[in-house]
Formats: sequence, structure tokens, C-alpha cells
Amino acid sequence: MSRKKTYFILGCIIGIAFIVRLIPALSIVEFPERFIRPDTPTYLEPARALLEGKFSGTGRAPGYTLLAAFSMLCAPGRDQLLLALAGVVLSTLTILPVFAAARELFNRSAALIGSALFAFNLTHLANAPMLLSDTLFGLFAALQFYFFVRFYRRKKSLDFLLCIFVAAAGTLIRPINLPWILPALFLLWMLKGIPVKQKIYSSLGAVFLTAVLLLPWMARNAAAGAPWCIDTNTGAMVHQNGAMILAEANKSSYEAEKEKIRREYDTLFLDTRRFPDEKSREKWKMERLRQIITAHPWIALKQHFNWHRILLPDAPTFFEITGLTTSDRGTMNVLAKEGLFAAVNYYFDGRWYLPAALCPLLAVTGITYLGTLLFLAGTLFRIKRHWYFWLLFLAFAEFYLFLPGPICAPRYQIPALPVMCAFAGIWIFLNWRKLMRSARSPK
Repeated sequence: MSRKKTYFILGCIIGIAFIVRLIPALSIVEFPERFIRPDTPTYLEPARALLEGKFSGTGRAPGYTLLAAFSMLCAPGRDQLLLALAGVVLSTLTILPVFAAARELFNRSAALIGSALFAFNLTHLANAPMLLSDTLFGLFAALQFYFFVRFYRRKKSLDFLLCIFVAAAGTLIRPINLPWILPALFLLWMLKGIPVKQKIYSSLGAVFLTAVLLLPWMARNAAAGAPWCIDTNTGAMVHQNGAMILAEANKSSYEAEKEKIRREYDTLFLDTRRFPDEKSREKWKMERLRQIITAHPWIALKQHFNWHRILLPDAPTFFEITGLTTSDRGTMNVLAKEGLFAAVNYYFDGRWYLPAALCPLLAVTGITYLGTLLFLAGTLFRIKRHWYFWLLFLAFAEFYLFLPGPICAPRYQIPALPVMCAFAGIWIFLNWRKLMRSARSPK
């Protein structure tokens, strides 16, 4: 396929993707509550405090809060609309590094297929206008994937350092990216064809960049009474993941266990001598979570790999922003107790025609998963040559899919989508080419 035709098709994909994201986003003008989740105030309130010169929180990484503050500064009273539109633009722009990465891995035709799968992924497009950090973080995840693929192909240290720079900056949006830098360094040392001296300098440069970007913010949090960390929201896992584990262990409900744990530490933290600051409170929460996991290790392990909690496409968010359904109805309890089909039936009140109407977009997700699986399976036959694809998948997909633990949301799959769409695009292209050759060959 010619370069001109390729970029014409890519432009069409980007244009259609933008429109598909923009139309539901505009309803935020009349129905802003549809775009808000329980996490949303933890970004917007610090943003308001920042503009008032009173910012002192440690609960969240600053990246999305800064974007929210910029929206409030530019459009007072319309900041939520501007923030939603920014999400639409960022989501659409993310198609570009996905295309570029797939092109580096294979060719332009496969990259077009991969970028189309990404552009019309239901989870990604539904979450684009949400007032949450996932879309912004997804752009950074796609960029770090692209720069690492460039490094994998071209063996230039600058590409690796750009990857680490983007990953460290992404940590200031979602702290989950901080441990990701370790597998990135591992991949660097596993890559053949690079002199040891270059690997050493690249590793040192990566550590330096990470320290320069992250240590000032971590020091600021420590000075505010928190641990040396990106945020103190990590402790919330005790009443999220911990509550889910206890719900199964005690044969109770997630909401009941969550409320019980919150009451427990709310009472304890009244003792300001024992818990004088955020550091001591965060330490107690993490210790309590450790106790829950060690008391029920098999339940914790099983729940950690409950694929349907993160791999299912985010149809609920799509229907919620369009006003056809509502959130926070206790669907997670039904999912945990009765399974997937019961949860879907409960959420949609038996209106199966709603998810059926999204069959084309659901098919895109299914094709992406199937294509990724079959692509990786195909590399097993030539694993000595293609082993690096498995490491790419583990670092850029499996890490993001399964690190969150028992409490997951479909939007957590967004940073894993670039590599999956790229792999699926390559698999579709290869098999389509085989099919065309077979059809043209004389019988």
C-alpha cells in the first residue's frame, strides 16, 4: 500500500473516531453527573484548591489534577465540558502512536488494521470523555510502547530514554507505572545486538531520568506527612481489594465488608497520637491488607486473575454516558456471587437488546483478543526468533491487566490496548495475505 493511501485511510480512521467520541461527550452540558465517578472529586477538588493557592493533598498523583486545573483556568463554569473535550482529543490522538508502533513492528498495512481496532475499541472510546485519568494515562502508555518498539528495532539509546521519560511522567498520572520501569530495564538487558556499554549507559540514564522526575514530588509528599510515594491512594486497596477477598472468605457482600473495614480504620484514626499523619495511616492500611492476603492467599490469588473483571468491554460506561443505564447499582456483588451472565442481566434489567445493539463494537474487542492470542500462539512455533514478542506482551499488556488485583474496572485495560491491537493487526494482515494468495493461486 502506498504511503499516500495509507495516511489517507489513517486520517479517515482518526476523523471517524473523533466524531464517535465527540457526540456522546457533548451531553455533559446537560448531564454532567453521567461523566462523574467516585474517583472524580479526588482530582477536581485538588485542582480547585491549586487555583486557590491552597493545594496540600497527597491522595492523588498530580498529572490529571493539573489538566483539570488548566481546564478550570481556561473555562470557568465550563471546565467539565472542556475537560471532557480534552479527553476526546487525547483519546483520538492516541491512535497515532499505536499506528506508529505497529508500523515499526511490521508494516503500514498491519498498522492501519491495528490502529482501527484501537480507534473503535468500546472501552477506549466510552471512557474518552470521562472525568478520570485513564484516557490521559492511556496516551502516555501508547507513547512509551512506541518508543520502546523503536528502540527494539533501531537499537538507539535515545529511544529507550524517551520511553523511560514518558513512563516516569506517566507515573505522575497513575503510580502503577513506577514498578513498570523495572521490566523495561529487564527488556533492555535481554535485547541482543546492543553493546554492554550502551546498556549500562542506558540503564544509568533511565535511573537518572526517573529520579529527576519523581523524587521532587515524592519528597514533597514526605514533607506533607505522607510516605515517600507518588500518592496515598494506594492504601484504599484495603477497603477495595481487601473487602473483595473477605466477601468471598466470609460468604458476605463486598459492600458490607468494605463498610466494615472503613468503620474500623475511621475509628482507629481518631487516635491522633497513634496516627498523627498520613504516613502512619497509610502504613496501617497496607499492613491490614497484607494480613487479609496472608490469611486468605488462595482466594487472593484466584481473584487476582479473574479475567472478566478487567477484560470485558466497558459497555456499561457507554450506556451510562448516553443515559440508557445508571451506575452504582451493586452489579459487582452480583458478578462476584452469581457470575457474568447474571450480572449482565441484572445491570441491564433484562434488556439484552442494549448490549446486542453494540455487536459491531463488541466484535472489535473480540477480534482484538482473538488476534492477540493467535498471534502469540503462532510465535511459539518459532520461539527462538520471536521470543521478544512475548516479553513485549508481558511488559505492555499483562502488567497492566493483572497488577490492579481483585478490584478491577474495564477502563484499567486501556494502557494494555496498544500492544494488543498492534499484535492483532499483524495477525489479521498476515492471514488476510495468505487468504488472498490462496484465492489467486491456480486450482
